[in-house]
Amino acid sequence: MVVLLDQPSLRKQLLPFISGTNGHVVMGGVLAGLQCGRVYADQLHAPTSALIWAKNEMFYLVGRSDNEQFNNLVRQVLVQDLLPEALGAGEDMLNLEVYSEPGSDWSPVLHQVFDGRLREGWRVPFQFNLEQYEKWLERSSSSNPGLSSGSNSLSIFPGYALQVIDRAVIVEDKSRIIEQEILKFWHSVDDFIRYGVGTCAVYEGKVVGTCISVFVSGIHHETGIHTYDPIHRGKGLATAMASDYVRFVLEQGCVPHWTTEDFRHDSIAIAGKLGFEQGSAYSVYYMPIRELLP
Repeated sequence: MVVLLDQPSLRKQLLPFISGTNGHVVMGGVLAGLQCGRVYADQLHAPTSALIWAKNEMFYLVGRSDNEQFNNLVRQVLVQDLLPEALGAGEDMLNLEVYSEPGSDWSPVLHQVFDGRLREGWRVPFQFNLEQYEKWLERSSSSNPGLSSGSNSLSIFPGYALQVIDRAVIVEDKSRIIEQEILKFWHSVDDFIRYGVGTCAVYEGKVVGTCISVFVSGIHHETGIHTYDPIHRGKGLATAMASDYVRFVLEQGCVPHWTTEDFRHDSIAIAGKLGFEQGSAYSVYYMPIRELLP
């Protein structure tokens, strides 16, 4: 049996399953109903196994791995419901993390559900260190010659500006890049304005990069950062946006989080600069969505 948990009051039953997991902020945001996603469990009350989809981010299998009836229906739910929607939302890859109850092992289930075709990759988690971040700000406080000052202690190239993402900035963004980025993860711009924070980089009046809270669970904010056109990369914009973003998260009395793939060397370097301490890489499974669909 697989049932849809469509209310936060039902989803909160799964909170004990995600405590202490690498993906707790992402899953927590979906369970609270703040961010877009879907939650299926083996039963409506006192569930023991669940499939959680955080839209535009990750799929998760949590809880007991020996729930045979649930396991037999996971592929059906994915193929008939979730993956077509994910593909329509622009996702081309199924990314999956598993978190088992002690003594459980999802490995044979994954082999069965995905016909042994899952590839294995690695994700790198970070933990924010306020002291290291403050040291970074001190080291970066002096502007480099020839560069114009940004909105924080960093400096950015002439022609670029950093802005806090608020309602006025979103309205001014005629390309709607900011709104589109927010709605990849949030149900509404209003929800983001109320619970999230963000910064953007602007060049000649056009938004060329964003750094936003993509998932929020309590006081915890998962970071999403993107510079959209390669022509604007390599100019320190990502670091400057992220530094401002971290400052704004802290001003809200909240904690920034950072997670990325092991091959995203630029993202890892930026996190390290800003005082995020790198943890141990952990397994993530992936395969093209179209390989699963009929």
